[in-house]
Amino acid sequence: MGIAEDDPTGIRSFVAGGISGAAFLVTGQPFDTIKVRMQNQEKGSVYRSSLDCLRKTVYREGPRALYKGMSTPLLACIPYSAVWFLGHDHMIRFQQHLLGREEMSVLNHGIGGLWAGVYMTFIIAPGERVKCLLQLQTDKRKAHRQYSGPVDVLRQTLRTGGLRQVFRGTFVTALRDVPGSGLFYVLYQATTQRYGETSSSVMLAGGLGGMAMWLWGVPPDVLKTKFQTAPPGKYNSFLDVAPELYRREGPGAFFKGFAPSGMRAFLANGVCLVVYDLVMQAWKKYLPTTTNKHQLYSTV
Repeated sequence: MGIAEDDPTGIRSFVAGGISGAAFLVTGQPFDTIKVRMQNQEKGSVYRSSLDCLRKTVYREGPRALYKGMSTPLLACIPYSAVWFLGHDHMIRFQQHLLGREEMSVLNHGIGGLWAGVYMTFIIAPGERVKCLLQLQTDKRKAHRQYSGPVDVLRQTLRTGGLRQVFRGTFVTALRDVPGSGLFYVLYQATTQRYGETSSSVMLAGGLGGMAMWLWGVPPDVLKTKFQTAPPGKYNSFLDVAPELYRREGPGAFFKGFAPSGMRAFLANGVCLVVYDLVMQAWKKYLPTTTNKHQLYSTV
């Protein structure tokens, strides 16, 4: 995934990232719901496996339950994905300007990925908190649910804990997403450099990059889910979650939800990158612009 040389502002990356972000969320949301429920239960207390969680969720609440809490992440995911691609684009341009060359190595793209992770963290963290709280509501009867929807989650959270509670878990979200994003771009670039940039290789590269991202990200994601969904005052920080979780359930608890996370990561990231690539190609074909190389290196 290169950058558009005739788009020094990164607007193409921003728009294509937003569209591909929506595709990512719609593809991956059912897996994410299963992941959150698996992570938040005590060891084997409700679901024996990811498949058991899927079966019970659909049987008790219907297929729509797999998309619980999606409206808030959808609103956040479009700008989140847009700034993720934009952050990578900006760092690549900065490195090109700094090094005085256009060609970037896999390592350069990995550094771009780290910066992209910084860009997206502050957008995704509040949406993740709202999403997780909604996904854990298993009662089919609306009158018995604590929250009626995303807006109600925000209203109650602001009332009981203020803005700080809305952004609860931001640091552990960064711990998950910044290094993971760097790994994603390393795997993506290494794969496309070897196999080219056909739709199938882009799908494979996006999937492998997504799985690398989540191989790193599952332990901090488990801590994030526990921390963001715990009652106010239970934990002073996400670091308090780790020893308690280890004491109760052992080291395996830090990899809860890995199976649905892995499937989601491969499929959703593969679809995301294919859509991104298609949008960039369409933009270049139907809305071409021209920028000389001097402009490319002098605009960061």
